[in-house]
Amino acid sequence: MVRELHRQRVLKFLDAYYSGDADTAMACCDDDFDSITYAPIELFPHLGHKRGKDWIKEMIRTQQRRYSSRKYDIRFLAIDGDKVATIQQITLRKGNDNRVLQLNVAEFFTFRGGRILNHRSFFDSFDLVQQLLGQDLTDSFAVRVRDALAR
Repeated sequence: MVRELHRQRVLKFLDAYYSGDADTAMACCDDDFDSITYAPIELFPHLGHKRGKDWIKEMIRTQQRRYSSRKYDIRFLAIDGDKVATIQQITLRKGNDNRVLQLNVAEFFTFRGGRILNHRSFFDSFDLVQQLLGQDLTDSFAVRVRDALAR
């Protein structure tokens, strides 16, 4: 029963988040909500470590300003007690040039009292930067890394 509650709460949170319903997304979370998105904050200052439910509203507004559409597709969902893990394919359409970005995101949720207490998120930030810039950076980056490793 608790397992199904956690599953439904994560799905409700994600549905609300990607549809832009900040109030519903925030209602899925504990008052002590703590979120970490592991990404370079020099490139993505709106990510990193955030505390409190207000961050959810802020993040939704930030994404809505940048992207004309935001969608997610759950590829994997696992539940273990008060922990839920998901892998999602996220599709974002940039508002300024209509370019479609796709990224896979792993998210981990921990519950307290039926609400999301902790959120952890991982994605390939290098791939996202390449998509944002619209160019492949792998070759030039690989040369610089090989040179640095040789020293």
